[in-house]
Amino acid sequence: PVSFRKVDFVREGGVLAVIVDGEPFASEGGGGDQAECLPLSLRRRVSADGLISDARVELIAADLRKGQGGKALAVLKLISGMLGVGLDQLIQRDAQRRQTQLLALAAASLAGATVLGGMAFVAVRERDTAQSERAQAEGLVEFMVGDLRNRLEPAGRLDVLDQVAARALAYYSAQENRGLDAQSLGRRSRVLHLLGEIRDRRGDSRAAQAFFEQAAASTSELLARRPNDPQLIFDNAQSVFWVGYLAYRRGNDELARTQFTEYQRLAERLVAIDPGNAAWQAEVAYANNSLGTVLLDRGEGVEASAAFARQLAIIRVLTAREPGNHSRQMDLAQTYAWFADAELLRGHLDVALNARRSERLIYEALLRRTAADSGASVGLVVNRTAVARIDMLSGRLAEAEAALRSATLDMDRLIAAAPDDASYAGKASSSLQLLGQTLLLRGEAASAVAPSQRSVRIIETMVARDPTLSEWVGPRLGAARLLAIRVTATRAADRDELARALLPSVAEAARLGRLSASRPRYLALSRSTAEAELLTGDYLALTGDQSGASRSWRGAIARLERGGAAELPRADRAQIIMHQARARLALNRLAQQTRQMRSMYAW
Repeated sequence: PVSFRKVDFVREGGVLAVIVDGEPFASEGGGGDQAECLPLSLRRRVSADGLISDARVELIAADLRKGQGGKALAVLKLISGMLGVGLDQLIQRDAQRRQTQLLALAAASLAGATVLGGMAFVAVRERDTAQSERAQAEGLVEFMVGDLRNRLEPAGRLDVLDQVAARALAYYSAQENRGLDAQSLGRRSRVLHLLGEIRDRRGDSRAAQAFFEQAAASTSELLARRPNDPQLIFDNAQSVFWVGYLAYRRGNDELARTQFTEYQRLAERLVAIDPGNAAWQAEVAYANNSLGTVLLDRGEGVEASAAFARQLAIIRVLTAREPGNHSRQMDLAQTYAWFADAELLRGHLDVALNARRSERLIYEALLRRTAADSGASVGLVVNRTAVARIDMLSGRLAEAEAALRSATLDMDRLIAAAPDDASYAGKASSSLQLLGQTLLLRGEAASAVAPSQRSVRIIETMVARDPTLSEWVGPRLGAARLLAIRVTATRAADRDELARALLPSVAEAARLGRLSASRPRYLALSRSTAEAELLTGDYLALTGDQSGASRSWRGAIARLERGGAAELPRADRAQIIMHQARARLALNRLAQQTRQMRSMYAW
């Protein structure tokens, strides 16, 4: 029989158990009351009147003990008890819910992955597009500073070149925040070189210097990072050259020579890295040209001729490899021109004339190919002027005059076509000055007035535009003014008019003397200064200052001797001025002796 004990009423299933520790029914299985976790009322069935029977209850309790299903199962058991729903059914529902959640999560993940993938695709595409656009832009810049320049320069289109280079520089300025790699920085420096060269040709050396210095700062920094990169060596070599070139134009001989020597070192290093590279070989040729120009200005004709001969040997080989290359042909022609100038300084008129003829043939061939080639046209005019100088020195005055008149007309046409190219005006002034000199030698002083005065006006305009260029401020302006003085003096009708004509030479001698003091070995400046001192002595002699005249004539001789004129051939203008000064000193001494002898008879 089932026995019941009286207890307080607790409806079966009204208590939901959660096992935290212990063991259910441990007291009935020999485990002892200490291990038991369930009270008796939860282990036995309770009757309706509250009596506990001996019938055991199969309790479904939430079990939080380790290894018993975990919190999730415990929660399901509690819910099962609260809702009166079977545990298996809840487990199944929970599994379905989890599966639904997983599917939703998977779908969301897939959607997210799709979005991220799309974004990544767009980003990659945009990156590729940006890289492609940048590559196209870089290629366009390379075309601008290379092929396009080679096409526009012969046409004399400095304005278009200037705009193109400015746009390219603006592109790099916009790219700076994104960072520029070494190749881009190298192209940027070449753009700066181009802008500097254009500014220089337009007569603005200050702006040119700013561009050259900016490029030099960039190329030297890049070369310091990668000292063995040939392209970076080349880019830095260009910067070194342009800084030296501007120093040369401004009269800083030491800096120019230092820069040109460094330029030569870099060029030779390029050839050592890649001996077969034609571009690197050309750089060595250009370096010899740069050093040769400095030697020529110092009156060192033998050394200058040797430098230009080395350049000529390299350029001849490179031109033979690429006979259709316009730049190579122009290089060869210009090399012949420099070599001719050096040989002329040495007094080798025939050698100089043959070199000028070789130069002329190149220009004529280029013009047959392209009639609008302004580079070849200018070269031909300059060549004609140079040949006329040789004719004048050889006594062929009629031939010289005809060539110079033709050259000035051609140069006028070129100036009209490209008025912003200051270098054209400079070349025109040389032709006009030589024409005035030739006419003066032919006894046509009246005809010499117009070309000599126009030459002065051109150079004074150039100097006003940029007074820092020593070549223009010094020997060019001085020679032009002194020629105009001599033309006026030759036409003087009497002693007083002659004195008035010679008076400007006094101020010119003082001006040139100040410039010459810092550059005693600048031959062209020494010539002009000595000529001014010669004419000053003539003025002083006319006004009765014989001792002052002698000092001035002796000063002219001493200046030319310090400048190395004594080593020059007799046909050189420096030697002619020295001869004129010595002749005047001799006449002055003779006149003084005559006066002394006359006083002896006044007894």
